[in-house]
Amino acid sequence: MKWNLEGKKWQQTRRGTTRAHAYYFITKHGAGADKWQAGYYGYGQQIIMNSAGLFDTAQQARAYCEKIDREAVVIEEVSA
Repeated sequence: MKWNLEGKKWQQTRRGTTRAHAYYFITKHGAGADKWQAGYYGYGQQIIMNSAGLFDTAQQARAYCEKIDREAVVIEEVSA
């Protein structure tokens, strides 16, 4: 999984480098926020993974997204 690391408050995976979702992102959300939140793009919208909690560093948040993507069960086809 490859990340665009330029952002100070927003970082996102490069399209085509993830398995389970179109992209993952991490963000420092809200005014004065000093913790990172993780999320992904799915179901036509950006979804913050509140259950993941907050991360002290961007590296921890990216590692969490990579773990989620690596361990996801991806169903590619269902045939009857």
